[in-house]
Amino acid sequence: MTETLHEISDCEVCGNRVLVPVLDLGLHPMCDDLIRNGDSRVCEEYPIEILYCEDCCTAHQRFQIPKRVLFPREYHYRARFTGDVLKGMESLVASYVEKFGSLSGKTVLDIGCNDGSLLGFFRNHGAITIGVEPTGAASDAEGKGHCIVNDYFTEALAEELLIEHGKPDVITFTNVFAHIEDLRGLIRALAKLVGKNTVLVIENHYLGSVLSGMQFDTFYHEHPRTYSLNSFAIISRKLGMDLINCEFPSRYGGNIRVFIADATSKHAGIGGNLTARLEQEKEFSRLFSAQRNNILRWHNKKSSVIYKLVSQYGKLRAKAFPGRAAILVKLLGLDETSISAVYEKPGSLKLGNYIPGTKIPIFSDTDLFAESNKDLPILNFAWHIADEIAVYLRDAGYKGEIVNILERSDFVEHE
Repeated sequence: MTETLHEISDCEVCGNRVLVPVLDLGLHPMCDDLIRNGDSRVCEEYPIEILYCEDCCTAHQRFQIPKRVLFPREYHYRARFTGDVLKGMESLVASYVEKFGSLSGKTVLDIGCNDGSLLGFFRNHGAITIGVEPTGAASDAEGKGHCIVNDYFTEALAEELLIEHGKPDVITFTNVFAHIEDLRGLIRALAKLVGKNTVLVIENHYLGSVLSGMQFDTFYHEHPRTYSLNSFAIISRKLGMDLINCEFPSRYGGNIRVFIADATSKHAGIGGNLTARLEQEKEFSRLFSAQRNNILRWHNKKSSVIYKLVSQYGKLRAKAFPGRAAILVKLLGLDETSISAVYEKPGSLKLGNYIPGTKIPIFSDTDLFAESNKDLPILNFAWHIADEIAVYLRDAGYKGEIVNILERSDFVEHE
């Protein structure tokens, strides 16, 4: 490994120095380390080891990769290509309006705004939109007319934003709170920007849903932490604010969406009783144990299914490459000898590259649908949006069996 990794020794949320090793998935390439077709370069691999804090119910990557390696200028993900993501963003904005009223004339700052998709939904409600995005996706967002800063979110940048725009009415993070490596620095930066009437909206994968839904593929390198409600209760207090409301939308198989505001603001006190949920999260340690057993069951069953299909039909086609699929591909040992290609929507920046750690090429759906034989089975890597993928393929006339790379029938339900 050529990059220096930061090893976690204590909980970044509550400071607990006793972290429990709960999951070791081995070495994996970064999910966005896409090598151009024909290039002989080999992906670097990094460990995925999860440590768990039993005090605040937060899961941590033991080893964190530097942000400039994880999220370079040429980062390929764009939110606009996934319908489930866009629906989730629209839902977030609608939820804000329902709870806090009109957005007209309010300033919204989206940290990690990617291509500006979320900002677009806020602007549709009359908001003034500002985004921070360190990757090349910033140009996409800027091209849509939003005010964009192409940089990483730091304390210094927070001070610049404060001088230029003042304290925002709304600050949003959608799955980005898990992406930023230095949580303590992030909290210090946020503390400079939040005002008495600022509402902070954070949406992330929910650790409870990850464990109960067997979504272990969300523990990829881009997620230094996976949060619980307990996590955000503590983070709120560190900001001198209150966790005033919480939702659990279905996006990504089960997210947590929290609304945080100043304890003395006009927004305080609108949340419900969250005590029961906080207590339920103390069971997460037990669920991690079940997760390890179920990964073995999934691996054995899915390997057998894929082996039989390859024996019968030859190399399989695959649909979609969400970053999280890189873990599943590696664990199953899939490569160019078993998968002929994976197909993505036209326009995706992933086209013309290999799946990380393999020589499986990523082609356009145009090529898939142009092929004469649409009756062959296809392996769906985007199992977490299986319904969306199925509708998309059927509407395009694909008639073959759709085999999800992971599904609930692959493992025994938790008791």
